Amino acid sequence: MKQLMTIFLLAIATTAFAQNNPPQPIDGTDCSNLFFKALLEEDANAISGLISNDFTVTNFNGSTIDARALQQAVTQGYIIVDSGMLTGTRTRTYGDVAIVQGIWNVSARIQNNGFNGDVAYTSVCMRSGGNWRVVTVQLTPAQ
Repeated sequence: MKQLMTIFLLAIATTAFAQNNPPQPIDGTDCSNLFFKALLEEDANAISGLISNDFTVTNFNGSTIDARALQQAVTQGYIIVDSGMLTGTRTRTYGDVAIVQGIWNVSARIQNNGFNGDVAYTSVCMRSGGNWRVVTVQLTPAQ
């Protein structure tokens, strides 16, 4: 009976642990896609697991924010992505660096300022210690 209870508790602990760990990207394209998925899901923990410590995002007006500011904005509800779909993704990989470009059709609110349309994006992802991380993202409204 003790052995059965131990196996049961181990199974529950393993399941709970697995649910707290965001999926690890398999390549640069996957890393970029998971980043945008985490924004859509407003999942600050997943974002934290996907970005580098020196991460920056450059927004529509050329301002940049760092990793900590992005995580806080998502956690506190300053960034709300209602819908988003990536299209036209193109990746160029140079060893442990991947440059991912495409279009993000997004409906979002940033500090209650709404945006609905296409955004051209460039993500730079880097593999370090066997893990892919987003280093920087550039977002530009597309015409």
